[in-house]
Amino acid sequence: MKPPLSPATAAGVQEQAMTQRPPPDASAPAARVPWRRMLKVWGLLAASMTVGGLACWSAMPSATPQSPAPHPAGTGVLEADALVDLIWPEEMAASRRWHYIVIHHSGTPTATVEAIRRYHVGIGFEGVGYHFVINNGRAPGTTDGRITPTPRWVEQRAGAHARIARHPEYNRAGIGICLVGNLEKTPPTPKQMVALERLVLLLGERYDIPLSAIVGHGELENTKCPGRHFPMESFLMDVRQARLRRHLRGGPAAS
Repeated sequence: MKPPLSPATAAGVQEQAMTQRPPPDASAPAARVPWRRMLKVWGLLAASMTVGGLACWSAMPSATPQSPAPHPAGTGVLEADALVDLIWPEEMAASRRWHYIVIHHSGTPTATVEAIRRYHVGIGFEGVGYHFVINNGRAPGTTDGRITPTPRWVEQRAGAHARIARHPEYNRAGIGICLVGNLEKTPPTPKQMVALERLVLLLGERYDIPLSAIVGHGELENTKCPGRHFPMESFLMDVRQARLRRHLRGGPAAS
């Protein structure tokens, strides 16, 4: 019988046995992997990567530029150069000496230039009596704020819109502008007002027409035209301010 080992010797033997433990058998079954937990972790990781990628992608600039927002005056209101070409086309006759601008309304909720022409021919006019028509877009085929020069303007003929026996000059030297709509019942559309202001600015500048010569039809004779909902005072103020801005930028003097 072997004598018992001392405590120190026994500890050394145990440590040696632990350090010389054979490697695990490769054929032994591996410990079970918690697959459900792993799948949940990978799922959360994939979701976070997807959200982050989408956020980065949305922050990148678009490959194709966005279309500019439409003009607040609407599709019918043209840019400055196009409007100038519309008012003074190449086929236009030599300009008359214009001294006034007379604003009218059609007195009907909707209208086309052709409908106005038929009505005016029916009462004895030679075509449309106005020089310009600004539509409200409520009739089929029309556009809100669109300015249409009539043949009377292109041919530079006197107007047939303000027949005042004692003052023929408002027809002979007055540019007639008609806003489509019954402005006794409803106001003009914002696009119509923008178009009218731009048209009046260009005409006033070209022909040196002062603010005092921009009038409503009803100021010349006993008629409700252009209607109680036409904002004549604020319109003239807007025209005056626009003229002043143009003058300060180097344009013609405001009058």
